[in-house]
Amino acid sequence: MRRPLMILLLAGLFSNAALALDDIVTVKLEALNNSGQNGSATLSPEGNKTRVVIEIPNAPAGVAQPAHIHLGRCDKLDKAPKWNLEAVKGGRSVTVVPVSLDTILKDKTAINIHKSAAEAQIYVSCGNIIGVM
Repeated sequence: MRRPLMILLLAGLFSNAALALDDIVTVKLEALNNSGQNGSATLSPEGNKTRVVIEIPNAPAGVAQPAHIHLGRCDKLDKAPKWNLEAVKGGRSVTVVPVSLDTILKDKTAINIHKSAAEAQIYVSCGNIIGVM
């Protein structure tokens, strides 16, 4: 009797781990303004926070590129950032945003990357954040 119960408990633990992988949202980042900076971002829930990892393989070396989550979509962004992200350096950025993934997904939002702090008005990459329904 104990063995079947243990098997069911273990199966439940492993099935929850598999479900957790489904919670990850991947965003395709499209190059803007002839930057050639395509990439991706992954948003992973961490309790009431969200880890955002940006990867842009062909980002310029030695340049810190500001990154943000904005309300709206790439074709019509609210200019004011909703949540700041760590600048992309060497093609990578990792940030833990102080809100849940559900909070980010409840509105239309997008990740936007700027050319540099000095040229923040020039967008080099953007991707719409769309959750799986």
